[in-house]
Formats: sequence, C-alpha cells, structure tokens
Amino acid sequence: MQTHRFAVGESVLCAERRHPSFTWQTPYTVITCIQSEAAEPQYRIASLHRHAIRIVGEHELCRTPQPRPAARQSLQQCREALLCLHPANLNLTQHHV
Repeated sequence: MQTHRFAVGESVLCAERRHPSFTWQTPYTVITCIQSEAAEPQYRIASLHRHAIRIVGEHELCRTPQPRPAARQSLQQCREALLCLHPANLNLTQHHV
C-alpha cells in the first residue's frame, strides 16, 4: 500500500474532463484518505463550490498554488519603502498658489 501525498483538510485541485479536448481544475477539500489495496492512493473529496463529493485517485489531484513567502512584506517594511518616496527623490516640485 502506498502512502498518501495529501492530508485530510488540505485544499487540492481536481482535474475534471467533461469533453475529450477540454479539462479544467476545480478546488476541493480532502475529507478522507481511503485505505485500500488499489494501485494508487485514493481520496474522498468535497467541492468548495457545490454540494458534491467524489472519490478520486491521487493522479487526478494537485496542490493549490500558495503565495510565495518572498512576496509578503510586513507593514513596517512597506512603510520603510515608502519613506524614500518623498518629492525630492521623485524629482517633483510643489507649486504654491
């Protein structure tokens, strides 16, 4: 028996094919890791957008994209970055009326 790559509660994308040349990925949540003697691990998944529960093989699932930690900045880092954007650094002048 193979080990499961996905855990209960994890958000996954499931490939759905409704037409031979058209496939899309739909978000689901893993609700059960099925223990069986099947060739690949199987899961019971629930749709995030409709009332649907499916049993799928691991090859039909992939992880949902996660934001890159490097793209996240703290509020303090944002403030520090904005401090250098005063008019003198941007070559702007103030006009008094």
